Amino acid sequence: MRINEYDLVKQVQNSHWWWLGREKIIETVIEKHVDLSKKLNIADVGCGFGANISMLRKYGDVTGLELNDEAIQSVKKRWGDSVQTVNWKSPNPLSMKFNFMLLADVLEHIPDDKGAVEWFYEHLTDNGYVLITVPAHKFFWTQMDEVLDHHRRYTKKSLSNLFDGRFEIVYCGYYNMFLFPIKACFLMFDRLKRLIVPTAQKRSYNDLPPSLINSTFKHILMSEASIIKRGQVPFGVSLICLARKALPTLTP
Repeated sequence: MRINEYDLVKQVQNSHWWWLGREKIIETVIEKHVDLSKKLNIADVGCGFGANISMLRKYGDVTGLELNDEAIQSVKKRWGDSVQTVNWKSPNPLSMKFNFMLLADVLEHIPDDKGAVEWFYEHLTDNGYVLITVPAHKFFWTQMDEVLDHHRRYTKKSLSNLFDGRFEIVYCGYYNMFLFPIKACFLMFDRLKRLIVPTAQKRSYNDLPPSLINSTFKHILMSEASIIKRGQVPFGVSLICLARKALPTLTP
């Protein structure tokens, strides 16, 4: 991700509707589907400035894996020795294993996503979980994806297929359904702008919106957590997937 986008994330992640709503969705899937009877050893893969670390610390010890030095220093400054940090880039191997990994909108930044899944397998303990959120639907591709250095957007099927073989899909579904029409409007705006002003500087549009819009969107997105507690959201702008490392099959 580009340096100016890291700076923007640092400014807005603790108050922006998107980060707050996504955190609620992640928390809901963890508490419904993950065995929390024992303390987890957690890797926040691509942790950035630590948007999800406070939430994750409720469930166990957190290690932040991150490439950006400023983000690592920010995590260290906030949590000190209580959160370990590792300067890491996919698919570099580590000498440690975890029983839970979170990749919150990280996989789409990794060129070889199939290789990333192999990395999960090698660095998870038996029956360990990996939870992933990603942007959905190729038809929603906009300048936002380009500025954020995305390599792809996913469908439920394409994301699930990555885990064929050695992982069991515990949960895989869409979210951000109610704001789907807003995303569709943005898509039309994006394409019209490119047509009218093809040389205009590309933006992620991740700036903090006016407070009323920000609060409204936050509550709309968070409301989907109650649907996910009972089942699945039928469609949406994003996907969330929880997979568990399967035990090796013993042959007679």
